[in-house]
Amino acid sequence: MRKTAAAITVILLLIAAAFSSHAVTIEAGRIRPFDDNILTVTSEDGGKLTIEAVSGTIPLENPVTNLKIEGGTVEIHWNALSFNGEPLTPGSVTLRALLAGNDLTTEAAEIRLKVDSPKPAVFCCLPVTQTFYANGKNVLRIECAISCKGTYELQIARKEKPDEAVWHNRTVYSGRGAPMVISWDGKGKDHKVCPPGEYIISAWPANNSKYMQTAEITLLPEPLPEPELTVTGSLIPEDLTDDAAVWAALMAPVAVGDGPEGKGLKIMNAKAGKECIGTVSCRTVGVAVLELYDDGWAKIGAWRQMDGAYIEGYVKTSKLRMVRPNTRYGAVVDKKKQTLTVYENGKKLGTAMVSTGFTTAEDRTADTHSGIYLLGTRMDGFGTDGHTYAYPIRMERLNLIHQMGYEMKNGERDFSAEMETLGTMASHGCVRVDARITEENNGINAWWIWTHMGHDSKIIVTPED
Repeated sequence: MRKTAAAITVILLLIAAAFSSHAVTIEAGRIRPFDDNILTVTSEDGGKLTIEAVSGTIPLENPVTNLKIEGGTVEIHWNALSFNGEPLTPGSVTLRALLAGNDLTTEAAEIRLKVDSPKPAVFCCLPVTQTFYANGKNVLRIECAISCKGTYELQIARKEKPDEAVWHNRTVYSGRGAPMVISWDGKGKDHKVCPPGEYIISAWPANNSKYMQTAEITLLPEPLPEPELTVTGSLIPEDLTDDAAVWAALMAPVAVGDGPEGKGLKIMNAKAGKECIGTVSCRTVGVAVLELYDDGWAKIGAWRQMDGAYIEGYVKTSKLRMVRPNTRYGAVVDKKKQTLTVYENGKKLGTAMVSTGFTTAEDRTADTHSGIYLLGTRMDGFGTDGHTYAYPIRMERLNLIHQMGYEMKNGERDFSAEMETLGTMASHGCVRVDARITEENNGINAWWIWTHMGHDSKIIVTPED
């Protein structure tokens, strides 16, 4: 009996030794996005290390995967960013270290940490157009989404000499999550108009160029002619499976109300009529031009703001203007399938799940209006009904495109309620976009749209029927 007990003891000690030889621990302090956070991992014999970051209901990108480490203590540098460079939300995160040894055993350790507000960083640098005629009077609008208030720098340089700035701007920005908007008149440091050619726009937080964002712009030798107001007919392609036809529709100039973003364009029941049959937002909502008359009137078709119903009516041609859309990206929101598909330079990039407005036959006020949109102002996130909606961009006065909503539970984002409604009509009129990264969406989610699709990118929203 004593020999048996001794044998069992030896076996247990051998098993314990086998497991302890790869024992792993992980330590870290508070985590701050865009900072050089140090994760300290200690093991006896080393192996292949994977560190998983877990917070809320959306998978996060691993700080490291299958990293070969030796026994002892190693430091892992982590910027607390997830897929596509999205920063972790202030709250809590659990880091789980998994160490796989050569004997096929795996040891695990985890630690729960506080996530602080991010350090200054630039998320994106988006000029309103890829071509610009600089004459000292025209102004180029450049949107720079930033992580927090602070001092930021923006410079423009010739592409062949990217380190020699022809123009530089240093701005102290005290706003919240809304992008910083910079205007450039095309003049250099010498106050002369810059010559035509290829230029690089760069934006970064002062004293930290690591998180710089750039964009390219072409200065034209002469201005592009203004698109002429013309009869357009229907604006929505019939065959959404024909990528060439979809891209042609996304790139076609579109008629919009000639007024500031959000102002209403009144559509009348007749030429010189007194009855307004509906309104659409100026600048961001496209209208179909059906007829042009010699007396300065036009017949147009549009989905009106009040209830999303399609109407045809009349406006003065002086109240319309043609706008060229952003030429790099475009997207189609298919209300029948509840999907959003992004195109780049004529090719389909990926398709994300969405939720559009929930309506009934009796009440269509929450409809996501079909039609054509040019993306407008990026905005700060907002909260309603206990949910937070991040990364909003204005499509019209009432409807936005933004991330699906989340609740904060125990310091973590919980998307579960609105994740279940993706693929169905469930919103109050906005387009709620999936927050996840999946194989099907190929990295396209709400964060990607907010940091890539610039002002005037065209969105086609198809009718559900």
